[in-house]
Formats: sequence, structure tokens, C-alpha cells
Amino acid sequence: GLLKDPGSDAWVKVLSSLDCKYSFEPQAIPCSITWRRNVPSTPSTPDGPMVKTEEEKEVLVLVEPEDFLKRLFSLTQPDLNQVLPLAGLEGSSTKTYSLAVVGLDAYRRYPVFVPLVDVLRVSPRSLLLQALVVLQLWGNTEVLFLDTWQEFGQHVSALTKAIAKRPYKRQLESQELPFCAAGAWASGVRVEKDGTGLWQVWKRQIQQFNRVSPATAAAIAEAYPSPSLLLQAYEECGTEDEKRLLLSDIPVKSDVSGKDRRVGPDLSRRIYLFMVSTDPDLVLDLST
Repeated sequence: GLLKDPGSDAWVKVLSSLDCKYSFEPQAIPCSITWRRNVPSTPSTPDGPMVKTEEEKEVLVLVEPEDFLKRLFSLTQPDLNQVLPLAGLEGSSTKTYSLAVVGLDAYRRYPVFVPLVDVLRVSPRSLLLQALVVLQLWGNTEVLFLDTWQEFGQHVSALTKAIAKRPYKRQLESQELPFCAAGAWASGVRVEKDGTGLWQVWKRQIQQFNRVSPATAAAIAEAYPSPSLLLQAYEECGTEDEKRLLLSDIPVKSDVSGKDRRVGPDLSRRIYLFMVSTDPDLVLDLST
């Protein structure tokens, strides 16, 4: 059981370290763990409670190795109620069950396991594979084989944290992100068959450089409306310095101050190296 085994205190220690309340109560399924959550409630009377308790759908059932192996005989039928006794449980169809078997590998080395394999006339590995297939496909039930109670505690801890975070994750998923989905930058540019839109694509490519404003990108794209025209301009330059400084004197209109400024030698150099370099490890921005 959950507390009968001498090593079970290891998983209780893990449980105690969680920021949650826990209690040991009789369950409809023996040796099972369920979770409850306090949620806000609208009171029916002025003195009614403001919080109600709801039970989560997850149910973790601890199955003893010997009991688990004996129940595998039902898999030839198959009858899931023999592996996981759910018949007659109210609301069992709305629950999500998972099984945890602690110490199965150690138990399989005991002499008591040998007669069971002889009766069923199958190998131990075949037994386990059949159990996993039946429980997963027919019962939608996950089976977890653990070696120690410490691992069992870690699994309970991870499951508890996942259940606790579920409302927060649902809230995030339900929130709309208009700044991403509806934003002009994220929506992309439509390019028509006649080439309409290519200039906008080229301008946005320039804007992807660090510290490049939309006005600066537009100024460069207006001076050289396509990458091929810029490459052609580089080929017509006589020296490397002339190529690196080709874009530096392009005027950029500022919407804020109203004063014109220049692209500058730093951005001109970075764009030149980006367009002509074949070194994939080249660092374009020396300030990063």
C-alpha cells in the first residue's frame, strides 16, 4: 500500500516538500491518489462559502507488483476490470487513470514469479507488453514502472505541479495576442505574381539588422530597390573602402526631429559584409 511498505516514507517526504495540503483518506479505489482544488464560488446565501472544492480528473493508482502480474491473466480475455477495478464506480468514465508499479524488476527475480509465468506459458517481457498495449489502447491508461519509492515521490510531485499550473496555462492559451497576430510586422508581406511587394520584403530584410529603424531601411531600399541592384553597385566600386562606405551618405528623414541624418559607416559596412561575405561565422555587429 501507499504507507505499508518500509520504504514508502521516501515519497511522503517528497510530498511534504510541496507547497500544498495533503491528507490520507479512504478512496473508492484502494491505494489511489486524487487531487482537489479550491476554486471561487458564488454563494447561494449571504453566509454561504466563497470557495468550493472540486476534484481533478487525474487518478494515480499504486498497484503491488504481485497483484499486477496476477491480473495480467485477464489480458487474454481481455477484461480491463481485472487489471484496474473500475466497474461500478460513479463517474469513472470522466476520470483519467494511470497505474504506478514500484519494484516490479526486483519482484520478477523472486521464485514466486516463476510459477506464474509457467501457468500463462508466456515470457515475462511478453506479459508486460500485453499489459501496456491493452491498458493504453483499450483503457487509455498509462502504466509507469518505477524502481524506488523515491522515484514514485518524484512522479507524484511532477504530476501535482502540472495539475496546479493547469488553470494558469489555460488562461494563457485563451488570451489573444493582437500585437503578434494582427501586427503589421508579424503579418508578413504579400508578393504578387507581377512582383508587387518585393520592395517591402527587401526593406524588412534590411530592418532586421540591429539598430535599424524603419526610416533607415526605407531610405536604403529607395536608393537600391533590390538586392541585385545593390550587388551591381558594389561591383562598380573601385576599392574595398568605397564598397564599405557605399551606403553611409544616404540621407534618412527623421519623423521625430524633422532633421535629416545619414545611414552612417557602421551600418553601411555591416550590410556590405552581409551581402558579399561567404564566412558563416563572421560577426557583423562589432558592438555585440
